[in-house]
Amino acid sequence: LTYQGKKEGSAGFAIIQAFFPSHKGAQALGQTLFGKENRWGKLPITMYPHHYISEQAMTNYDMSASPGRTYKYYQGKPLFPFGFGLSLTSFNL
Repeated sequence: LTYQGKKEGSAGFAIIQAFFPSHKGAQALGQTLFGKENRWGKLPITMYPHHYISEQAMTNYDMSASPGRTYKYYQGKPLFPFGFGLSLTSFNL
């Protein structure tokens, strides 16, 4: 995926995975993108590196068998771990 019209020094762009946003998803996503809400959250899944598919058979459902499944048992370094994310705002305590 490329973006041809980007000018040097201009704001970046993003790909947003909204998972299953339901019937109110478009409104919520619009409010978030245009800065009316701060709904950016944490990743609800673990994203594994590409080589994971050759290390773990998709028919093997043993969670703890090496290299492991899910954030709890995976022994390698995930591409993005469960709970990864950021907020597009700053917080003061």
